[in-house]
Amino acid sequence: MPVSYAEQTPLTCPNCATQFDATIWMLLDTGERPDLAENLLEGTLNVVTCPNCRYSDTAGGPLLIHDPGGRRVYFAAPAGAAEHLWREQAQALLYVLIGSLPEEARQPYLGDVQVEVDMDGVRRAMARRGRRFAPRLPEEPLAPEQMSVPPVPAAPSLPVPEAGSGVAAIEELLSADTPAELIAIAARRPEVTTIHADEVFEQLIVTARAQGEHDVAHALVEARLVLRDLRAGQSAEAGTRRVHTGEDGMIGTGVAVRPPPTAPAMPHLAEAAYQALLLTDGPDSLHDAVCDYPVLLEPWVDDELAWRVDHALDDGNERLAQLIEAYRDALAQMRAELTSADELGRAIDALLRAGHAAEMLLAVIGEYPALLTEAAQDALFELAAGARMRGDAALAEHAIECRAMLRSVREGLQEEL
Repeated sequence: MPVSYAEQTPLTCPNCATQFDATIWMLLDTGERPDLAENLLEGTLNVVTCPNCRYSDTAGGPLLIHDPGGRRVYFAAPAGAAEHLWREQAQALLYVLIGSLPEEARQPYLGDVQVEVDMDGVRRAMARRGRRFAPRLPEEPLAPEQMSVPPVPAAPSLPVPEAGSGVAAIEELLSADTPAELIAIAARRPEVTTIHADEVFEQLIVTARAQGEHDVAHALVEARLVLRDLRAGQSAEAGTRRVHTGEDGMIGTGVAVRPPPTAPAMPHLAEAAYQALLLTDGPDSLHDAVCDYPVLLEPWVDDELAWRVDHALDDGNERLAQLIEAYRDALAQMRAELTSADELGRAIDALLRAGHAAEMLLAVIGEYPALLTEAAQDALFELAAGARMRGDAALAEHAIECRAMLRSVREGLQEEL
């Protein structure tokens, strides 16, 4: 049974108003379809072309990506869609994914969905983690004369570059050491933000991979993503109409406005907890670190580690970025296991059975560090509420007492940090 899923979707060309149908992927399993995964990374997935005027752009509908090799699930939330709508879309697609997988493949990490803003956000997240799939390599490297790209109709407000100046500008872009320098070069050389330049980037990426120049290919992919963001911003400012997803979550036409990128939240993970994570060398030592610092099991830690990865990459320290990403993956897997509904249920049951003896309570907390997380606080609150509804006042009171005790322990640990 195939996992990846696409729908025939009616679209209206924003350039000439022609109506046509296009195949739009809504669920992608990268293990099943590495070709589509490469299309996603290269920015060509769900790109539709009007059969009448040849205008081309991305259909920005919802997309769920399952990366079994990386043990990750991403959701590309349509830019501009209301939160309650894209949450419903993500949940529905997640049900389809889990229902399509064999029983042995239904792992805990499937419930930890990383939400990004449209496919550009997912591409950046996957590029940050260094995810690569089976590239479609040509049998022989492309010769220079084969690298010419046929002109693609661009949005009316965007200029089309000359072939020679485009390649020279791309070479200048690759010399940039930081994203800020790259943006400054793009401001001086606006031809690199056109659709034609994007096609040149695609050819250069394929050629670099074919010749084994993986570092060059990676640099080209990163630069291409930044330039696509710039081009999208220009289109929004100029009022360029494009295929997009509206507030109702359906694909339609209109002005696509990309929200401005928000600055990453400043780290609030204690340095001692962070260093303890970096000193782990396997599942056992990672479990010990989690027992010493249960805050590592909080979901927001994943966002902070992602921020630290980006910060390391901005500083040019790719080795540190890869190291943090490896710890982030291992921690995410352990978090999913220890805070799963079943495991948390066992932990709370053991806590309730421990009575009021301090030694017994500490032993249970040591065995189940997830009891010191916000998830456990929520679970105990729901347990108490349910017990009250059933008329079990004793269980409700005991659950509230345990919740207060765990909160006191958490606050004590925070003060020690």
